[in-house]
Amino acid sequence: MDRILATSWWPLVSDEQGWPPQMQPAPGHFEASLTAEIVFFFIAGAAVVIFATPWAIRAAVRAKNYIPLIVLGSGLICSLLEPMLDLLGHLHWASNLTPAFTNFGITVPALIPLCYVAFLGLEAYFCYFVIRNGAHRNVFFMLLGLGIATDALMETIGINLGVYLYYGVQPYEFLGFPYWWGFINGGSFVTVGAVLAFAVPRLHGWSKLLLLLAAPFGMMVAYFGVGSIHILALNSTMPVWMRWVATTIMMAMMVGWMVVLHRLVGRPDHLPAPRWTLWRVFLYGKFTPSRTTRMNMWQKMCEEGGVKPGDGIPTNPEDPSQALIVGPTFIGNAANQARTPQPVTV
Repeated sequence: MDRILATSWWPLVSDEQGWPPQMQPAPGHFEASLTAEIVFFFIAGAAVVIFATPWAIRAAVRAKNYIPLIVLGSGLICSLLEPMLDLLGHLHWASNLTPAFTNFGITVPALIPLCYVAFLGLEAYFCYFVIRNGAHRNVFFMLLGLGIATDALMETIGINLGVYLYYGVQPYEFLGFPYWWGFINGGSFVTVGAVLAFAVPRLHGWSKLLLLLAAPFGMMVAYFGVGSIHILALNSTMPVWMRWVATTIMMAMMVGWMVVLHRLVGRPDHLPAPRWTLWRVFLYGKFTPSRTTRMNMWQKMCEEGGVKPGDGIPTNPEDPSQALIVGPTFIGNAANQARTPQPVTV
């Protein structure tokens, strides 16, 4: 087929080479005020991390529970992915922000590493906490909704402070924030939580350091697994309406991905489990009331969910030793054991 004819009617082919056409031209030079940068630095995660770090240290020192510290470190490592995601998702930073590092031709500001610690670390840890204590399918949807809401709130503030912006075709945008990004980020938080729920009880000793990979692995599963249909369309020569369709499909797929995660590491819906609600997920995960309040809330959720002694649900959800072993269990050499002759008793 003639090349000129192919590029004239087939939307997946373009004569242009080099930068994807939707990335150029990127927005021009703009600056953010120092006040806006400082305010967003704390809103984007620094404030939460400052309060959470002593908790993680106490858990390591008093209870020899190093998982919180490892998860915070995993979120920090995950921040190295930011420039790639900015490039593919069409995010542009103000030019005068304090820099952290440069990659993919994009300079990432210093506020981003702690943002990842807060969201891919602490928020993912809360998802892990909920899943390890027994979560029905609807709870996975709630966790996704919580992730979308918190991401949208944080980013909308940053965008309207003038710290950064999204450019090009951005479906489902409101107040500058494209809500497809909320789905892909919220799905990442739950995916990382699911990875932790499966891996934590199965790793021992120094092997727990492998959990440093949980955040970057889980985020990339969400972005380049479920999110690939949107990212590919956003950076293609497709007509705008086709990019909107691809984004809509991706958002629906992210909801479907929650069903898959539930099947992998969730509590079967026919078994009793704590009865979470959107308000309880938000209250427990964001306001962190006193321990007495949390335990009373947990007891009430278990009562409403029909949990009885012997059902395997933890009586103290904050005790890692009571966590459920979720996910498929593989028995080594099961096939060989089945073929081993058994002694005959006479």
